[in-house]
Amino acid sequence: MMQVNNAGVSFNELDENSVEHAEIVMKTNFYGPKLLIEALYPLFRRSPSITRILNISSRLGSLDKMRNAEMKAVLERENLLEEEIVEMASTFLRDVKNRTWESKGWPSYWTEYAVSKLALNAYSRVLAKKYSSNIGSSNLSVNCFCPGFTQTSMTNGKGVHTANHAASIIASLVLLPPHQLPTGKFFSIGSKQEKKSRTLIDISSKL
Repeated sequence: MMQVNNAGVSFNELDENSVEHAEIVMKTNFYGPKLLIEALYPLFRRSPSITRILNISSRLGSLDKMRNAEMKAVLERENLLEEEIVEMASTFLRDVKNRTWESKGWPSYWTEYAVSKLALNAYSRVLAKKYSSNIGSSNLSVNCFCPGFTQTSMTNGKGVHTANHAASIIASLVLLPPHQLPTGKFFSIGSKQEKKSRTLIDISSKL
């Protein structure tokens, strides 16, 4: 089985940073994939082959974008819990409601989108670690992919590559043969220099 969670929204222009739609963004970009994975998990367990979950994410959700040192320390812990990620998301929405988000150290660019992807990356890492100790028996691989600055409606058609190009890489990742299939990895489209050497994707050591 394959599950590609590609739903994602942002209501900001490229040079804006409103959090007016923070709840919608968090529900779509984080809670949506999380709830769908949980709903489909009984089917994943019955699948005779490895289930491939690929969450379409963003480098805006990297830990180095988090300016709140205490929250960052929690997210960096090896024994991070799913409940702590949910609490982080709830804390962000409370800060938005209380209009204190700017002073609380949340990411400074496309804040609501960045926090939603930060939560998605962390959740993917927790899932991958949970099942990585015996991937042969659990049959679950969880990874993330950042398509980068892609020409979509969310960017008003601006970007350095087309949606078709990003989609072709997504397809290649979810169709990797079982012996090459990793888990707990963060993929991104390679730089221009790497493309010249025919490298299509970067692979970080872990989420």
